[in-house]
Amino acid sequence: MEETKSVEQMKFENKALWQSLTKRNEQYMLGLDRTLRAANLEEGRREEIYNKMMRELLDAQKTGKTARQLYGTVSECASNILVNPTDNEVKVRSTDWLIALDGGLLLGSLFAMISGVSLLTNSGEDVIGMGLISLILNFIVGGIAMLIISKYTPNPDAPKGEKGFGKYVFATTGAMLLWMLIMTVSMMLIPATINIALPAWLYLGIAGVGFAAKVYLKKKYHIVGGIL
Repeated sequence: MEETKSVEQMKFENKALWQSLTKRNEQYMLGLDRTLRAANLEEGRREEIYNKMMRELLDAQKTGKTARQLYGTVSECASNILVNPTDNEVKVRSTDWLIALDGGLLLGSLFAMISGVSLLTNSGEDVIGMGLISLILNFIVGGIAMLIISKYTPNPDAPKGEKGFGKYVFATTGAMLLWMLIMTVSMMLIPATINIALPAWLYLGIAGVGFAAKVYLKKKYHIVGGIL
């Protein structure tokens, strides 16, 4: 009986908090509610989560932050809640540098692996792996590109015309083109005497360390808001 009263009281408080949300944050909370209802999360838990989130949002609104900037996309936020539905903390979107680090480790390691595998499977003298400086740039620029893309992830739960698919396509295309341009220029203009190629085993070693670091740091810092 007390639990029912507690839920009703929470619902009453949430209605009052709702009145102070911006239109954009209202849409975010509506999308989250639909997702959590579809996942059959119990009402009491939903109301508890909404109460905490809306209080945080009201503080964030004072500095111009939106729910998406605070918690990531609706699907990300819902996934984080559903992974551990008894956790009182609603994970917020990680800082930009952590998201860039996570993305950079992913892309940098991926291309280090590709270079290593290419050298192993093509033993001809004309096959050269990515230069060391280009490889380092790949980690850095790749991270920035992934950060840009993460900021424009579309919200399928938003009203028609506000889902953001157009911005996402534009941001993704622009970030990838910029990344490819910088990598191409670095490989063409930086002298091979400086931008030295590495043996296959070293590329694969760098890839392995990079992937391991990504997994470790993602768990340690609970990185939320990246692409993968």
